[in-house]
This record gives sequence, C-alpha cells and structure tokens, in this order.
Amino acid sequence: MSRRNDRPSIESVAVAAGVSPTTVSHALSGKRAVSAATRERVMQAVETMNYRPNMVARGLRSRRTQTVALLLVDVANPYYPAVARAIHDVLAGEDYVSFIGNTDGDAATERRLLEEMVARGVDGVVMQPVALSAAEVREVVGPEMPLVITTDEYRDIPADSVLTDDVLGLREAVSHLVEQGTRELGFIGGPLVGTREIFRLGAFRAAIAAASVEVPDRWIGHAPFTREGGFAVASRLLSAHDRPRAVLCANDLIAIGALQAAQAAGLRVPKDIAIVGFDDIETAALVSPRLTTVVNPASEVGEACGRTILWRVESGPDAPYRRTVLPTRLVVRESA
Repeated sequence: MSRRNDRPSIESVAVAAGVSPTTVSHALSGKRAVSAATRERVMQAVETMNYRPNMVARGLRSRRTQTVALLLVDVANPYYPAVARAIHDVLAGEDYVSFIGNTDGDAATERRLLEEMVARGVDGVVMQPVALSAAEVREVVGPEMPLVITTDEYRDIPADSVLTDDVLGLREAVSHLVEQGTRELGFIGGPLVGTREIFRLGAFRAAIAAASVEVPDRWIGHAPFTREGGFAVASRLLSAHDRPRAVLCANDLIAIGALQAAQAAGLRVPKDIAIVGFDDIETAALVSPRLTTVVNPASEVGEACGRTILWRVESGPDAPYRRTVLPTRLVVRESA
C-alpha cells in the first residue's frame, strides 16, 4: 500500500519533464507564459506520475488556501443552488474551491459554521446573515477577512455587498395589481428573527407607500420559506371574511403554498384571489396556474458575489467597500 509521503513532488515532475520546478508551477497555474511544447511536456509528466499539487504547502507559501466559504440559508430552496453554481463557476475560473454550509437561519449554526470556516483558513466568506447581528458576524470572522453579504438588512456591516433591488420588483407587482383594480393587498414575508421584520417586508411597505395603498396589519403574515409555510399562513389569511384580494409573497415557495391554500379553499386564482411570488424559480412556470412573480436574478447575483470576493482577496482590507445592486422585474403569468 502506498504511503502519503510517496506522492510525486513538483521536483520529480520537473525532472521527468526536463524543466525547473518553477516552470512546472507556471505551466500548471497559467499565470506566467510557458511555450506550448514545454507545457505539453509538463502536462504529460503530470499525467504519467499522477501528480496533484499540495494545496497545504501552497497555502503556507502564499498565505492563501484558494478556498471560499459559501453559507446559504437553505440549500433545499431552488434559488440558492442557482446562486451557488454561479459563484462556483466564477471561482473555478481562478482555481478557487467553495465550501458550502447550510445555516437554516439559525444563530448557533451561523456562528458554528463561520467559526469552522475561519479555522479552516478560507480566503473569504460569502453569506446571507439572518440570525447573527452585523457586529457578531464581524466578531467571528475578524476585521480583515474578505466578506460579501447578500442582504440589505445588514447595510451597517463593514463588508462588500451584492444585493437585489427588491423594492423595484415589488413596486411593479403592486402597480400591476392596482391597475387591475385590486387594492386589498396582503403579504406573506419570511419568518421573524427576534423582533426584526426582515425578508422583504420593508420592500413591500415601500412599494405600497409609493402606490398610496394602505394594508392592515392583519393582512400581513410571516412564514418559513417553504410551500408548507405559505400554505399555513395563506389558509389563515384567506379564511377571514374580510380577506385580501391579492397576496404578495416573499418567495416562490411561499407563493406556491398560498396558491394551493386558495385552491383548497375553493377560490379561483386569479379571479377570486391573485397571488404573486418572488424569485422566479423554475417551478414558478410549471404550477397551475403559472405563477406571476418577481424575477430575482440568481445567476447574476452569484456571478457578482464571485467576482467581488475575488476582488477583495486581491485588493486587501483597505480598499473601499463595494455595494452592487442588481435590478428585479415582474414577470406576469396567470396567477395575477
């Protein structure tokens, strides 16, 4: 049985290829010019000897591990894998690897995963903080760790951010409903975190204010970002005699649950109740009736996160923080 210290070294690859170890390093990284013939000899030696770079040794020399932590709220939500894939593609293009953790929006889990990733020496963190405060996130990762956040509720955290203009898309949704003669609007946001009303409720309030629409508190609910959560809260909202005539939802899974609740209550969508989602996951166009929703550009968000964290790693902690805001838009289908 082969031992770990029997693995081929960069020096042995260099001898086999008839070049220096530095030339092997340049040929593998692609960051320095190497002739085609030389690179071919190096790659043939690499393949023959089954050489794999020692990432630990490389990290000790460069003080980088070529790794980034990506902490997601819920990997089962179809929106987040699309973000993660786009980040992966950007990082892979620069020989970086991403470690993915699922936080479930839980404070203890957020802290544990952050501590674990920092202990593993990642070069940066991309995350959507939910339960920890801005100060707590920075306390865990330290003052100089490259950090990209994806939620506007944490605008006071010293970090780069990639955000979507949620108000823009929700204003389009509210305007669309008002133009159809519907002003009795309800809203199902994500779960409350302590006393904080986050997860697009603020964007909804801004959207209805712009349209001069008043919404009573009894028409606003909070649910987990799941179909089951949307079904439960929508069932309560729609069972009241004085109910809203349209329900906007903080994500598509909640909206699909609300759609099912309306159908279970014998309500016709959109004639009796209009339903609007947020994110435009693939399933939104497959349910019946097809879901009207706000397009939240997952791939663009992921690409921007990947580019931003790489820029921060290269620029260091003293460069001014970047704030990237991507537009959202309403796509009208059949549910509203």
